Amino acid sequence: MKRRGITVLIGAALVALLTWQAMSMDVAYVAMGPGPTEDVLGITVDEDEVEHPIITADVEYETSGELRLTTVRVKQSVTLAQALRFWMSDDHAIIPRDLIYPPDQSDEEISAEQEADWIESQSNAEQAALAYLEQPAEIRAVADAGGLLEGDVLLQVAGATVDDLAGLKDYAEGETPVTVDREGTATELTAALGDAELELTREDPFGIEIDTEALNIGGPSAGLVFALGIVDTVTEGDLLDGLTVAGTGEIDAQGNVGGIGGIQQKIRASSEAGAEVFLSPASNCADAASVAPENMTIVKVETLADAVTALESITAGEAVETC
Repeated sequence: MKRRGITVLIGAALVALLTWQAMSMDVAYVAMGPGPTEDVLGITVDEDEVEHPIITADVEYETSGELRLTTVRVKQSVTLAQALRFWMSDDHAIIPRDLIYPPDQSDEEISAEQEADWIESQSNAEQAALAYLEQPAEIRAVADAGGLLEGDVLLQVAGATVDDLAGLKDYAEGETPVTVDREGTATELTAALGDAELELTREDPFGIEIDTEALNIGGPSAGLVFALGIVDTVTEGDLLDGLTVAGTGEIDAQGNVGGIGGIQQKIRASSEAGAEVFLSPASNCADAASVAPENMTIVKVETLADAVTALESITAGEAVETC
């Protein structure tokens, strides 16, 4: 073989080797793909084969269909070759690793934050459902601050009844005369409400419980589906009427629905689970519509009430606002 041919052959081999090494190197991105879905009206089984109904209450009505929370799977270690493959895939998204795993947080801190968000999503879902069901509310101090003691319940502020936290914004400065229920006794005092730590809670006459022990899930995005599951469980009528419905969205205690990440992957997973309807936060509508299957209705929701009304309309054969 001529010297030039040998040189070309060696060069090609080196290029191939360097390309292989480059394609095998991890990149600063993660891959987000469809994750499992879970029917919150159903039963899960833990590793000890113990059954766990996800939503239970003292008063339960018959319901049919499935109401599925949705998740994503995150592949943390991604090579250049995998990143290119996922980038060309309709099922995955490639996003900078730092957006999911901030470099200033440890894995333990990130895991703890996800767990805290998961727990808060269930608490907010219960409060949102109770607000939708028009249960009485109370504003309670959760710590000794601003002149209030932990457990104090606000009865009156400046002589008027206040039943939501937004109504306290006018009293954020200085001290205000208030009446509180302190260990069963109406007590008048002055409080710096701007410094107080307060939360609004509603009475639960239904004995609502959410059991997620058998689920390996974190984050806040199941709030809307949990709230809908509670409403369907404790009210007469069949909200789903046999439909398989999936959805996602953060929810606050007042029932407002916020946007989330991974909407496209969650719709893919829902389609595979046979969902006929998908409930999308309004802020995620554009991305949701871009991957909407022909046999799935993507419903735009901004509040829990929107979601309930939309499902009632769908089961009645009426039009709904879609993405």
